Amino acid sequence: MLNITEVGINDRVALCLAYTERTLDYFRDEFKDGKYDAAFDKFDNIIKLGFDWLIGNKVDWEIIYNLCNDDEQEYGCFNFVSSHECSDKYTIPTSILIWTIYYLIYQCARQSNEQYFPSDLWDGNLPEEEEKEILETLNAEASKYLSSDVIEQLKLVESIYRKNLYG
Repeated sequence: MLNITEVGINDRVALCLAYTERTLDYFRDEFKDGKYDAAFDKFDNIIKLGFDWLIGNKVDWEIIYNLCNDDEQEYGCFNFVSSHECSDKYTIPTSILIWTIYYLIYQCARQSNEQYFPSDLWDGNLPEEEEKEILETLNAEASKYLSSDVIEQLKLVESIYRKNLYG
């Protein structure tokens, strides 16, 4: 199997989006009261934009960033994350949800040769070792809150993306 940093950027983003989708499903199961449906819909829009980017459509990273960081809106994505990030139970899924979305934003911005990144993102360059470490631990971290069936599905997705399809 390939080292995760030897896998193409699109495959790495697709892998992150798979974890984003499953984490969002997890949160939907946890919070069925409808209070955060607007936030979940925005996360769905972010995921859709991610898949649009993967098929080659131009996606402005700032649109995704603004969807995610909607702290001016009650029950938006940022409000959802800030409400639950202090709870130990939701620390890991929240981190994965936000990191994987920011990874998409980072790669969209890089593809656009964007020199400026919001201050709460990386400073324009994600060190390869840090990127590798985080990508390598996605499955282990997600296994702390997702069902074993979902983890097996994600392992299969990851093995598909790690195959050397280009060589």
